[in-house]
Amino acid sequence: MVHARLLIPVAAVITLTLPACSSLTLENVDFGWPVESPLTVSATNIVEDMRYAVAFPVAQLAMAEFADSAALRGITLRVIRNHEGFYFVTGPRFKHVYIFAPRASSLVQSAALEVSTTGLAAPAFNLRPPYVELIDGGANARLLTSSEIVEGKK
Repeated sequence: MVHARLLIPVAAVITLTLPACSSLTLENVDFGWPVESPLTVSATNIVEDMRYAVAFPVAQLAMAEFADSAALRGITLRVIRNHEGFYFVTGPRFKHVYIFAPRASSLVQSAALEVSTTGLAAPAFNLRPPYVELIDGGANARLLTSSEIVEGKK
């Protein structure tokens, strides 16, 4: 009898908490930003966009592209997020578009697409689902995915 009295409250607690422990998945999410964010690199090598609540250091990006951790200070980088949630980053004089996947408190490079042999002059991004369009001063438009250039290859 004592066991039966204990078993009923325990069963009720288990029944009520099991749904809370299960994983909830919201599908068909579109992470894309409608327009790019031109972000100026601060003196501390950080870019920040209050509109999309994102900020990240760029010293390692400067090292990868220019072999100089301070090369991006004062430069305006172009950043856009595609519908899958990948961040696309480039800027003037860049030869690549860097693509990052979001992780816990970090951005992990998933690709670096070579888009110029001499460096971009005036890059800009547009969201053209399912692609990100890269334009360089009105010329050389390219459509990009998170892993490749699909149209307008150099």
